[in-house]
Amino acid sequence: MGSVRRSTIALAATASALLLHAAAATAQLQPSPIEGPLPCLEPVNGFTWVLWTGDRQQLDLWCRSVGKPMVEEGTAPARAIAGMRILSWNVNVGAGRLEALLPHLLDQAAADGLGLTILLQETFRAGDLVPDGYPAALRVPKAIRPRRPAMDVLDIAVRFGLSVAYVPSMRNGPGIAPGHREDRGNAILSTERLADVHAIELPFGKQRRVAVAALVVPRRADTDDALRADGAARRLIRVVSTHFDTNGDRAAQAAALSERLAVFTDAPLVVGGDLNARAGANDDAVVPLASRIPMAPCGTGRTNRWPLRLDVLFPVGRLDYLFADTLAGDLVRSCRTLSNAYDSDHLPLLMTLEY
Repeated sequence: MGSVRRSTIALAATASALLLHAAAATAQLQPSPIEGPLPCLEPVNGFTWVLWTGDRQQLDLWCRSVGKPMVEEGTAPARAIAGMRILSWNVNVGAGRLEALLPHLLDQAAADGLGLTILLQETFRAGDLVPDGYPAALRVPKAIRPRRPAMDVLDIAVRFGLSVAYVPSMRNGPGIAPGHREDRGNAILSTERLADVHAIELPFGKQRRVAVAALVVPRRADTDDALRADGAARRLIRVVSTHFDTNGDRAAQAAALSERLAVFTDAPLVVGGDLNARAGANDDAVVPLASRIPMAPCGTGRTNRWPLRLDVLFPVGRLDYLFADTLAGDLVRSCRTLSNAYDSDHLPLLMTLEY
């Protein structure tokens, strides 16, 4: 009996040691708590937050898991432009090969004497700008990493000399180790300068959503005042990139964004995004925007391209849209849906404006 008792005690001690070791290892993998000011709301030059007043507990919880917005001016040589080409695209958190599409778009825009502005949804940022911690109470969204290594939105802006405004909506997975920290959200890239950038926080639903808006200012202009003074204010364009939830909460998010857009009256307005409008143009995510801003004629077919062509077996309505208000509508020369998804699960939309 003594040997049995000793064996039992030894086994218990071993099990206890293993549990302690496992607990220690788990503790090392847990994110450190974040206290104090919200990192995602840190001041950024030329940037304005439009916060949603409701759902603050949930919105702040999600906010603590991401880094602050980024606004940087491009480095590509400035040139005179006679209009703007605008692309709107959900790039599926790195799956969409924007770096492969961009050279074609830039070359064609330059040949046509146009600038290029890109409205991105589900783009991502990696690295030390993403916090190494997040609240323990937060159920972090699962990581979407269909292609790694992949250039993040800041890498692409630097590589092609583009101006960038990026606003993260949520963390991309629970990774906290160097090389695994990512957040994801909406962005605007442009060959021109981005000014008066706004982050428009939407009602919390399934996930935190933040639209990003900016004035696109031709870089050959000395100042915004000079543009307005010489009667060329129409060369300024206000663009918005947005992305709504996949469930019924998208209706409230669309209504809130539509209301917020009413303040943007200083320039022609173009709005693009993935509205997750499963019922197509009659969806509750489309109607509030279309009632305020006319929908651009970019096509009527489906824009989703699911793996294994499941979009054919389980069809939904058109998910992606571009809208142009009356001033912008006068400038629209064409709008179409591209046929190549460049490995994303969404097709890009391409609009051409001429001043």
